[in-house]
Amino acid sequence: MTTHTPDNPTPDTLTAAERRYEKNLERTEVSLPGWRNAARRRLLVRLNWASLGIMAAIAVAGYFWFPIILAWLPMTVVICTVWTMLRVTIDSKDTAPARYLDEFETATLLEARSRALNLVTGGLFAISLILIFGSSLELGDGHRLAYMMGGLGIILFLAGAVIPAAAMARTMNDDEVTGRG
Repeated sequence: MTTHTPDNPTPDTLTAAERRYEKNLERTEVSLPGWRNAARRRLLVRLNWASLGIMAAIAVAGYFWFPIILAWLPMTVVICTVWTMLRVTIDSKDTAPARYLDEFETATLLEARSRALNLVTGGLFAISLILIFGSSLELGDGHRLAYMMGGLGIILFLAGAVIPAAAMARTMNDDEVTGRG
């Protein structure tokens, strides 16, 4: 099985993933024109990390004062909005097929995916150990521990998605309008 595709793609030579990417690009390439510069992309990256930090604080605070968990709902809307905005402004290059990336972008994306995988697997392993030993030793309030660790698990998952998007945001120039360079 070969993964090489022709240099001049036609609709007949595109893979299903490449067709989906093309369709997504067509749908979003004119969206958020004022946000398609390096300064705004850096702001979106910082907002993503800040949102995840606030969500982590809410999860931990929920262990001590359970009603704070309700603050999770608006923060979920915030993180989903900010992450979607970031992905639109980078033309979803964090999930782009290899044909749409240059060598530097491909290397950056692979390194970012590796870091994301290490963070997620290490973090989920630690959360699993805390849940196992926390429940075995009956440390604290069981359902609050489960909510806190579950919330931190969701945050790790989201951080794993933000890392490649943030890395790709750093690779883009201000004059780069779409991923069809």
